[in-house]
Amino acid sequence: MQDERLPLPLFLDALSWGNPECISDRTCIYARTSLMVSDELPGILARWYKPPRPSGAKPAGARTPLEHFALNTVCASIDRGMKLSAPLFLSPPEELSEEHLTTFDFASFKSQVKTGNSMLWEVIRHAAYSPLQESRNKHKDPDMVVLNIISQIQYTRSHRRGRVPKLWAIYLKACGLSARAFDALHALGIVMSHKWTAEAFGILSDSAIKDVQELVQKLPWNITHDNVDFPQRVYSQRLDNQSLFISGCAATVWVLPLRSALSLQANRLFQVHRALKCDVMFDFAEVLYGNPTADVRMEEQDTFFILRLLINSPGFSDYTGRGSTAQDPPPPVHKLPTGPENSTKPCILRTVPYEEASYDGTDRVIFEWLRQLHLDTEDEQKRTATERLIAWLGDQLTVERLRRLWKYRHEDYNSFDRMDWMIPVFGWFHLVMALANSLHKQYLSTSANIGGLRQAFDVFNRKGLISQATKGPFWHNLDEAIKHISEAHFRACWLVTGNVESLADLKSRTPTELRAMAQQIVREHASREELSRLDHLPEQEKDQTKRQWTMWNADVLPYLQLRDAIKVGDIGRMQDLLPALLFRFSGGGNSKYTIEVLELLQGLKREWTDEIKTYITEFCWVLSRTGEEDTWFPFDLGQEENICDIKVNYRSMGPGATMDYIKKVSPAIPTLRKVQRHMEKQFKTVARGARHGTPDKEKDVARLTEQYMKSKLHTYTKGRSVTEKSQDVINIGAENLERLDTLKDWWGRRSHKRSRLEDWDIVPEGAPSGN
Repeated sequence: MQDERLPLPLFLDALSWGNPECISDRTCIYARTSLMVSDELPGILARWYKPPRPSGAKPAGARTPLEHFALNTVCASIDRGMKLSAPLFLSPPEELSEEHLTTFDFASFKSQVKTGNSMLWEVIRHAAYSPLQESRNKHKDPDMVVLNIISQIQYTRSHRRGRVPKLWAIYLKACGLSARAFDALHALGIVMSHKWTAEAFGILSDSAIKDVQELVQKLPWNITHDNVDFPQRVYSQRLDNQSLFISGCAATVWVLPLRSALSLQANRLFQVHRALKCDVMFDFAEVLYGNPTADVRMEEQDTFFILRLLINSPGFSDYTGRGSTAQDPPPPVHKLPTGPENSTKPCILRTVPYEEASYDGTDRVIFEWLRQLHLDTEDEQKRTATERLIAWLGDQLTVERLRRLWKYRHEDYNSFDRMDWMIPVFGWFHLVMALANSLHKQYLSTSANIGGLRQAFDVFNRKGLISQATKGPFWHNLDEAIKHISEAHFRACWLVTGNVESLADLKSRTPTELRAMAQQIVREHASREELSRLDHLPEQEKDQTKRQWTMWNADVLPYLQLRDAIKVGDIGRMQDLLPALLFRFSGGGNSKYTIEVLELLQGLKREWTDEIKTYITEFCWVLSRTGEEDTWFPFDLGQEENICDIKVNYRSMGPGATMDYIKKVSPAIPTLRKVQRHMEKQFKTVARGARHGTPDKEKDVARLTEQYMKSKLHTYTKGRSVTEKSQDVINIGAENLERLDTLKDWWGRRSHKRSRLEDWDIVPEGAPSGN
């Protein structure tokens, strides 16, 4: 090189494929290959980048050229990776559907992106997660951070690559993120714009409506509706811009399990059967004098319930007999099957500004729901009148309005106008609320009456339970109080029956002995037979205090049993409780629900075919969204939850909270719910905010039990009186019904002959136009 005066840079340039002769020369090829594959090359480059510093002046390295080269190389690799992975982030408009939103798997998507863009992934991961963190942290995983950074980069390159931002936009909007925060996140490339998200909600709503229109043609379904009221407030008032209180109506179509489908002949057979049976009332004597088999079943359930209270108490946590067959629950009477195939799908219709409190309003909303379902054409009306039977569910007011309309139209010209295709069915959630209110009215008493509800409210320091209310958390708080008070009473009964100082002292008893004691508690402290025995004692030997709280135990057990039967889906137990519910509502002055239970008994015992009985009891009383064990709840509770979502959880606030917006968004709510649950599972946040935590009740129940024991409420003491005597509502109700006044009034209002005319050429005066 010295002889040829060849500088080292030119030599290296020629050797490194920079000269044609060097490229083909065998000696150069061998030398070049040896260098490229040598173990020394990385060290050479490292020393070029940072030369060792000998004594004297610091040698000049190649830091700047190598950094520029490395940067250009990495950028080129990243560009290739971005192009390769770009199709993964593309999201065409047709992918905006419930299926795509709820099946997106971040873990699988992460693997695909990491494979297609490994250089960028490693660079960002190294920046986000140092080697020191890698060695220390065992739970933190930065991969989701890296994935979302790459998503932001892809979305910045092209707004068409919005697969992840679309999902985040739908999720965060469903969680209530404000428009201003949306704009900030959109500027960062994390979410789509607020305008896009609002339009996406509309697309999801339209898609949901189309889906339900198809589903009602192919699958069995029923429907619920109820009022939805909310204020619309404005910040600046004008003649055409005023604050309003809007009354509307919301409906939900519940798509039922396939096995619930009625036969094609069910409608016509039902009309003939009802016409033959509706002129005679059911045999009330069967209800009044009871069913011995059902009585035995209910006593077994009461025994198990009281035994379970003891076994689940804190003092029995280490009971050696736990798991014995003597503690097994009684067999269910008629329990609904579980499994995904038995789940029920909610489909919310568009909320409309019609109130359903009046008959005219109810008439309008019925036609509106049929219009939204595309069942309003003449052909569909004929099909509905002759082939369909629709169970229409709701609270007591809704069902009463439907039944009155059904009665008023009994002489209309065809089956559709007469509403012969409709079966009104009351909701069990509102019945449970009425039952709790009846117990509240009967046993509220005074603060001085130990054992009563007011005295317990004072002990528990429970606020707002003295006066009954229909809004707010009153029923929830009352339901909890009833459970805690009844548990305190039954704990006291265990102590009295076992003649012990504490429940832990009963752990020495065998499971069989405990079950026998539970049966004894039912018969001696919670039965109508014991009440009768106490009533027939000589006057000087009567114990009014024990009688009072024996009656409480006997009256509260049906409430507790009904709550449990609904939760586990045992509709047979619910039917067994109907006589007790009838007597309570009749004796407690609740004429509305007295009529509802009478109508139900008339249907079950006289007017419904076997197929309709099965359909109503199995598919119109309780539902499960998942089909899992112990997830059953009444349809009207499901409707209340949907109304809560419409009014609160998915409602726009401020001047934007108009009826038009609510009408636009409401059908998308089931999809938004699923997107939220899906994202929570993806990021392991499903436990946060899913449900309210329940504080420990033990101190409350133990304190009340101690008071009951000191007052000897369940220990017979002859000659005792009671501070304030509660009426025996069950006996009063049985006497009222036995005198037949209530039955005659009810039967007289409902007994009428219905037309069988089928004339489709006459339009009734005042009928909805369909516009």
